[in-house]
Amino acid sequence: MAIQYHFIDWNIYTTHAKKLASILLEHDSSIQEIIAISRGGLTFGHLLSDLLQVPIWTIAIQSYTDIQQQGEVQILGTLQTSIEQKHVLLIDDASDSGRTFQRAIEYLTTLRPRKVTTMTMFLKPQSSYRPDYFAEITNAWVVFPYEHTEMILLITKRMQQEGKKESDIQSYLQQIGFDEQTIAFAWKHHL
Repeated sequence: MAIQYHFIDWNIYTTHAKKLASILLEHDSSIQEIIAISRGGLTFGHLLSDLLQVPIWTIAIQSYTDIQQQGEVQILGTLQTSIEQKHVLLIDDASDSGRTFQRAIEYLTTLRPRKVTTMTMFLKPQSSYRPDYFAEITNAWVVFPYEHTEMILLITKRMQQEGKKESDIQSYLQQIGFDEQTIAFAWKHHL
């Protein structure tokens, strides 16, 4: 079965962020710190930090090695502030398998926060972890507006390994939603 892609533009992205911030402010306004899981949670975290008027920190966790290919969930960068006895909001852009959230919560618990609330923009139905707050449930692979080059390169390399011609790859990339200029940029500078 072919991968289904769900393209998110900046308007949808910021609308989801505002919706989630409003819900949080109405129901759980005691958040003292935001912890964004890098890399996916960085842009979302920056928006939420502004919308909630709460400081943001990051932890780096890596799990994906390719589209829909999760490897070992590893913490690559630790938190650089104390969250002891604080109510923190842990965020990521999506909860696919749930393993990243589970590993992050396990790590944060060792730092003794008062409470960890979780939020993601997109939740996959098969995720083993359901965040406290999310904007949308989808089975599709979400393509965020800040990762077009990355996605183009991943798809291109996969199709090249399958022996596809450049014209077929370009046609497919355009068919799923990438524009010609974005494809040309990615190919010129990164292939």
